[in-house]
Amino acid sequence: MDYAVTAELEPPTGVVEFDPLQKEGIAAVLDRQLALVEGVSGPGDTEIDVLDYRITVHATGANVVLALEAPSLLAAEDAAASVLDELISESEALVGWSVAHSEVRITEDEFNERLAAADVDTDGELEAAVEEALEAGVEPTMDLEHWRAHLTGLAPQLRAFDLDVFSIAGQPAALAAGALIHAVRVVTDEVFYDELALAVNNASVADVEGLLVLEELPTCYDHRYDAFFARAFLLASAAVAVRFTEPGWTPPRSVAEAFALQLFINEARVLLEAAELMTWEDSEQVFAAFAGRAFADTEYEELYEVDLPLTDAEPERAERVAKVETDLHARGLAFDQWFTPRDGGPGVHPYLGII
Repeated sequence: MDYAVTAELEPPTGVVEFDPLQKEGIAAVLDRQLALVEGVSGPGDTEIDVLDYRITVHATGANVVLALEAPSLLAAEDAAASVLDELISESEALVGWSVAHSEVRITEDEFNERLAAADVDTDGELEAAVEEALEAGVEPTMDLEHWRAHLTGLAPQLRAFDLDVFSIAGQPAALAAGALIHAVRVVTDEVFYDELALAVNNASVADVEGLLVLEELPTCYDHRYDAFFARAFLLASAAVAVRFTEPGWTPPRSVAEAFALQLFINEARVLLEAAELMTWEDSEQVFAAFAGRAFADTEYEELYEVDLPLTDAEPERAERVAKVETDLHARGLAFDQWFTPRDGGPGVHPYLGII
């Protein structure tokens, strides 16, 4: 018979409340682990199949509903507890978590009906959120002098560099600094919007058109840029943004951070040209000087030269893909190395450790 078992997972003692990003991370960990579970042994060596699952992370824990095919209600509850206990014990990200309780509350048919209804509602809410976010993110209309004053006012926040880093003096240097700070807001918002769009479609950049910023990353890994990646990239870009405001500059520590810095620079140049404060040609020289000081190296740019998707290839391309991946791995540029500090130092955000 089919049963739907509801289980409540509790975080380690001392955890008060999760923020939205932590909730996303916990949900991603649970989803990845549960997706690998097909069944569990029941009483008398019977096989209990895991048919489906649903995860809801709230401020103080997580609720998991497992749809199981089991010989009895008690067997279903025991199997659910066993699956979740094993999941927790095998995941470093869930150290200290525990199963508070698990019990059958609804039949599997009721579970499917509720799951289908929830999916419809959630899709509608996410699509509405995307539209609202895009509308709210439109820059206010400002004339040239307002933009000049706005960017000049932001310039002091770039504490990590002196203005002479831009190879120009006076107000143009302040405008470049202010544009870089303003670009942080724009790029951050755009990554949020792209993450929503990818989540709504359960897709990667390779499958979705009309994204705002993630399309600017190397196309060879388009199939790897999904909503989970977008959240991780947001953290990497935030690390770079914070270092802008510190008294000393630390160059990008990872490939992802290098790309984030490049996106900030690109957006700053777009803004200066759109506001008619600096031509594209002039900004190229200004930010080339800045980049020379800001980047530890520019090896990441080589990924833009890879001219084929680095995914499971047809037999005739598989050998070439494998060769390119091997070369990228040797230089620390392969996708699974993007969030690993290239300086070998510690201090990686826990969320990035599960990429």
